[in-house]
Amino acid sequence: MKSDTTARAAAAVAALALASAAFPLAAAPFDHLSSARPEANGARQLEVGVDAMNDTLDVFDIRGDDPVYRGTNVGDYRGAHLRGGLQLAPNWWIDGSLWRRRIDYRNDSGSLTTWQLGAQWRFRDAPDGGIAWALRGSVWGNRADGLDKSSPTTLAGYTLDSVNIERPRDTQWQLDVIGTKGDADASISWYAGVQRGQVRYSSLNGTARAGNCPYAVAIGDTQTMLTQTASCSGAGGTVAAGTQVSVSNAAFGLNPRDALEYDATVLRVGVNGARRWGDWRLRAGLGYEHHDRGDALENSAHSLSGAYDSGNFSAMLELAYRFTPTITGFVRGTAWQHQLMGEVPFLYNAVTAKRSDRRYGVATVGVMAEF
Repeated sequence: MKSDTTARAAAAVAALALASAAFPLAAAPFDHLSSARPEANGARQLEVGVDAMNDTLDVFDIRGDDPVYRGTNVGDYRGAHLRGGLQLAPNWWIDGSLWRRRIDYRNDSGSLTTWQLGAQWRFRDAPDGGIAWALRGSVWGNRADGLDKSSPTTLAGYTLDSVNIERPRDTQWQLDVIGTKGDADASISWYAGVQRGQVRYSSLNGTARAGNCPYAVAIGDTQTMLTQTASCSGAGGTVAAGTQVSVSNAAFGLNPRDALEYDATVLRVGVNGARRWGDWRLRAGLGYEHHDRGDALENSAHSLSGAYDSGNFSAMLELAYRFTPTITGFVRGTAWQHQLMGEVPFLYNAVTAKRSDRRYGVATVGVMAEF
């Protein structure tokens, strides 16, 4: 009985961790648009956008080339965001943004909220399009009430009927130095920064099945509790509903907190450019991030996934048209080398590391008010 229970617990832990792997998503906190002169397009700015990804929008066939997920709804994404910025004084700028998004994974979907607040001080200005320098501080993060996987999963001979990770979340603190040369008609900007963040969750739960016996499974920091939810017959006779078995997590060599939680330091650099032709405007940016998540997470990722990635490239391209002196419409595309890294940090952990080595992109259509 003890060996079967331990096997059930080990299978449950592995499947429960899949709840956080089920929803591939990335959506940048606007780093690609960094500028030491954000007010160049207006001292007050408001942006509303609709974000999506599906087979129709995958014009570069990023998902279509995937050997596992092509032809499925995995990674289908729809959402919206609101972003605003204000020039408080000649050298001071503040901004904030909020996203709501929904991601599909076969028969399941997950809803996430992302938020961001930032303040920027231009400590060196330059007339006539010379180089301006600014220091920017921001705090941002992601939240979900829970992520579920309701489809059956078979591991170690046992069926996991459902898995759930409750309140996955991350919080990030970021400091950047930004340089910009040029003006509102043509400019180039570059940035370098450091980010410190943490990834947390509240609890891991799910249901498992061994033969015809159903179990509710709760994974604690040191113990896994299996509670039988219905009476069933086994080799030793009938076991009543409500029977509980507790197993030490050390029995299957996994510390869930090491696998799913971590603190991280991120170093980032990037460059972007903007050019205006009459009412048309083109903006493009490239970025790179290096992630240090600590030895515990890295070792756990190698053990559970056989993979670990610390670097991630990204790119953004935007075409906009000014309909009135204050209203501009735009189409924007953003792509990432490793889909889960950096932009929604809580979706990267020791189990999802093996799925992160996939490209991903999001298309955005929206309107900006700049005045």
